[in-house]
Amino acid sequence: MKAGDIARRVSFVTPETLAGEIAVRFKNATDINTFPVVRAGKPVGVITRDRLNEMRKAGGLWERRPAAHFMNPAPIVICQDLALAEVSLVIAPMSRESLFEGIVTVDADGAYAGLAGAFELFRTAIAVAEDRNRDLTSLAARLAAETEKANAASSAKSDFLATMSHEIRTPLNGVLGMAQALAMDALNPDQREKLNVILNSGETLTALLNDILDLSKIEAGKMEISGLDSNLHASLERACGLFETAARDKGVQLSVVREGGGPDWLSFDRVRVHQCVTNLISNAVKFTQEGRVDVRWSVGAAPAGAPHRVRVSVTDTGIGMSEMALARLFNAFTQADGSTTRRFGGTGLGLAITRKLARLMAGDVHVSSAVGHGSTFTLTFEARAAEKQVRPVRKEADISETYRSEGAVRILVVDDNATNRQVAKLFLARIQSEIVEAENGAEALLRLAEQSFDVVLLDVHMPVMDGCETIRRIRASDQPWRALPVIALTADAMEGDRERFVAMGMTDYLAKPIDRRLLLNKVHEATARAAVEPQPREAPHSSSQNDIDLSDILGAIDASAAA
Repeated sequence: MKAGDIARRVSFVTPETLAGEIAVRFKNATDINTFPVVRAGKPVGVITRDRLNEMRKAGGLWERRPAAHFMNPAPIVICQDLALAEVSLVIAPMSRESLFEGIVTVDADGAYAGLAGAFELFRTAIAVAEDRNRDLTSLAARLAAETEKANAASSAKSDFLATMSHEIRTPLNGVLGMAQALAMDALNPDQREKLNVILNSGETLTALLNDILDLSKIEAGKMEISGLDSNLHASLERACGLFETAARDKGVQLSVVREGGGPDWLSFDRVRVHQCVTNLISNAVKFTQEGRVDVRWSVGAAPAGAPHRVRVSVTDTGIGMSEMALARLFNAFTQADGSTTRRFGGTGLGLAITRKLARLMAGDVHVSSAVGHGSTFTLTFEARAAEKQVRPVRKEADISETYRSEGAVRILVVDDNATNRQVAKLFLARIQSEIVEAENGAEALLRLAEQSFDVVLLDVHMPVMDGCETIRRIRASDQPWRALPVIALTADAMEGDRERFVAMGMTDYLAKPIDRRLLLNKVHEATARAAVEPQPREAPHSSSQNDIDLSDILGAIDASAAA
């Protein structure tokens, strides 16, 4: 909109026009309060109704006075092509009197084109405001619709991920569970090698599933970092140890070197640090065909109360990367080039997640590399001084010996999937135990009423009565088994599932596929706790919600290595 759009063509008078004639014009045009004064087609002033009335009150021969004697000879004149935004800058400093005189518009040659009075300016301002409000209302409606669509898409994505996670974890629990049980048997070398292929493939699938869920959580802003007192030295040694065999088989030397001083015991999220470091070491070993992979780490000094800056660098003598590859390296589902996936495998999620996790821990990941000369990845994160050293949890052999010396533990396994029940039984065969099975919650309540148990392993999704209703009825019962330890064994592994189950009354939580060692630890902890604390309480918090809960295993190994 321009200045000419808010002006109307008001008839003008000349400087010689007499006041009497102008008074008649005002009388005949009640909606006009100002007449422009024009000479030779160009405006030279304006006459207002108020100015004419003042002259009339003065008396005398006012009707015979020409317009030039009582006009404002310095009207506000603007070009009709001036944008409305610029017109507003002209109007802003005007006084009330000047505003009511109006604004004269002219064409490009300076000829009179129209006059915008206070009424036109006010009406235009209202119209502009209404248009703007309509635009804002329309924009708000579109944003609301887009937000609703985005929320629906996000909800659908979460539902899809939760469903796929559950559906994949359930059969995966059978595959890895039976493979772990088979690994306890006496096998010949050929059978052992085939079994290792099954285990490695299953663990790779589990890692991929967890990576996708982790990335989804991070992007949704739902990933939480939880600091726990841990031995960083032991954690890094253990992470390196996971790849010693793979490196040795390739003739690659793998080493861990500490640089500088600083404490070994720090408070950090050991599961997420373990995830980041193993991602970096795994890539280094994978892309190095000969030479070495060196893991160097240091803990920066920090004033009292301030966090330490931890630095972990992983240097390899592998294939290296070009500048173009480095530029897209940390993008999700991206690798150095298309042939990388075909040659080395992987999804390209590891580094993207590692950088995002590092930034959540107030750090980052940087890389330097050259084609044919290897790469160096540097992980940094913040860790606070530990308040105390963690007491080691008991090893599997110790737990087995405890149950042999103290008598059999009675366990109720509740799961509608026969394979899952069989896996649990095979895992629990490592300790002296008596196992009773139930296919759903209703059957579990009958077994509880008939027999006494030390612990219940409870699936969540079951027909007839699911785990949620079962735990509600157990905790609401007036029977002695209302305080029985109940461990949720479930394929639900999305963000918040652990807290949700603990809030329901579960004593502890394990996500499928179940790790044998961790299950034995959880059973031992639950029964040992129940012996001194008969009332159920919330399970210790773990920073990992969508993965096999590594906290206890990592803590045990960290503490044992430091002992």
